[in-house]
Amino acid sequence: MSRLIQFVVVGRLRPPLAGAGADFEQRIGRMADLRVDEVAAEPVQHGDVQVFRREGERMRAKVSPGAHVVALDVRGRQPESSEALAAWVGRRLEAPTPTCFLVGGAIGLDPSLVAVADERLSLGPLTLPHQLARVVLAEQVYRALADLAGHPYPRAGGGR
Repeated sequence: MSRLIQFVVVGRLRPPLAGAGADFEQRIGRMADLRVDEVAAEPVQHGDVQVFRREGERMRAKVSPGAHVVALDVRGRQPESSEALAAWVGRRLEAPTPTCFLVGGAIGLDPSLVAVADERLSLGPLTLPHQLARVVLAEQVYRALADLAGHPYPRAGGGR
């Protein structure tokens, strides 16, 4: 069983999202082993091909050996609910390998990384700025861990 959850992300969180991201990442760290690896963003002026290649190389180098790689991709599987995501997280935590989430940069995630990922996960059909996607991912992973541990955390529909 591996309780390692890894986020490999492009860039650092900046205000106003830095506080929320740090809060959820700390909460996750109290319930599982969390490793966050930030890689430098490539200037978008260098063009999509070069940005994807360079960011992709940096990200690939950070993925934990043997990890189950989950690429955040708008075309990926969309969980039916936060509870369904929690059940999936529970199954991943029981697996012998770490779970590594990949969050791309300003123009997205290198398509070559998406192609070789074990799974693709969508946070929904809307396009989110990459820093916001990281915060939403962290909140949902924390929500899943809290649910699995039986901790009270507001449910969909206003905190029932």
